[in-house]
This record gives sequence, structure tokens and C-alpha cells, in this order.
Amino acid sequence: MVLELSFLSVDVVILGVLAYVIGLVSVMAYQRYAPKRSDSRSEDAVAEAIVLEYTRRLKEYDRAISEIRARLDVMDMRLPAGAPSHTSQVGSYARVVSEPVTVTQHQPTASIEGQNGTTDYILKLLVEKNLTSRDVKQAIGRTREHTARLMKKLTEAGFVERQVNSKPFRYTITEAGRMRLKGKAEAVPASEIQQAAV
Repeated sequence: MVLELSFLSVDVVILGVLAYVIGLVSVMAYQRYAPKRSDSRSEDAVAEAIVLEYTRRLKEYDRAISEIRARLDVMDMRLPAGAPSHTSQVGSYARVVSEPVTVTQHQPTASIEGQNGTTDYILKLLVEKNLTSRDVKQAIGRTREHTARLMKKLTEAGFVERQVNSKPFRYTITEAGRMRLKGKAEAVPASEIQQAAV
């Protein structure tokens, strides 16, 4: 059974195969390059969002700079005309720095002994319960740095002990601290306590 396809010539077959191949290649090319265009659109959107964000930030910075300039102008207007400028002070600082500086070291216990009632107040608080440096800061109403320096001096003097096994560190009063409080209480006569109460 041989099929006769006499109506098909070689030219018709070649043109059909060629049209099929061209169609296949054009579909593959379209599929390959079409997603690239959508990716470039998303990249453009991301770039535009970044540019908008930086533009917003620059506007905020410009606004802040203009506010600072306005404040500086107000301060310059309040400054008396005869007041010395900052540039003239630079020379005096340079002269002070070039002079020799003597450094003296003090005993830490001597500075604790001369302290005002803040030290005793902290020790009294620590008698009641162990405190963190934040608790001490809130109780005495000083800055964190001031409280840290004070607690360091008390620790070095032996009045307070830092418990480093837990965070935040807690401070406890030592026997030396208790003796200091007892010594202060005994040093004040009863008549002064009664006068202070009145």
C-alpha cells in the first residue's frame, strides 16, 4: 500500500516545513524575551522607590538644616555685639594646653569620706535590699554616668560589693559599709537629731 501523494511537490513540503520552523523559532524567542521586559519593569519600580525614599530623606535633612540655621541666627541676634567671638577663644585654649599640667592622685577612700549625704543615702538603701545601678540612679536622681562613678568608688573603697553572677549587676552593702553607717549614726549627737526633726 503505497500512498500516492502526487499533489505534494518538493517546493510545497519545503515551504511548509520552513513555515513551521519559523513559527516555532518566533514563539521560542517571544517566550524568552517577554519575561525580561517584565523583570525590567519591576527593577524600574524598585529603582524608582529607592530614588523616592532618598528624595524624601534629603528633604527632611534640608528642613532640619534650615531649622538649625534659623536657631543659629536667633542665637547670633541674642549675642551682644561686644561679646568675644569663638575664634578669639581658640588661641587662649591653645595657650592653656601648651602649659605643663600637674597631675595629682587622690586616695579613693578620702574622696568617699568627703562625700555629701549621697553616699550615706545609698548605703542606707542597700541595707534595706540589694539594688541595681538603675535602682540607685532613680533613687538619687543623678545621671547614669554619675551613678556608675559613685558606685565604682564605693566598690573600690570596700563599702559596697558588686554581684557579677547576674545581669544587671546588683550591689550589696559590705560590713565596712555597715560600720560606716553605724559610725555616722553614733557621731551625730541626739540633740542634733531632735533639732533636725523640729
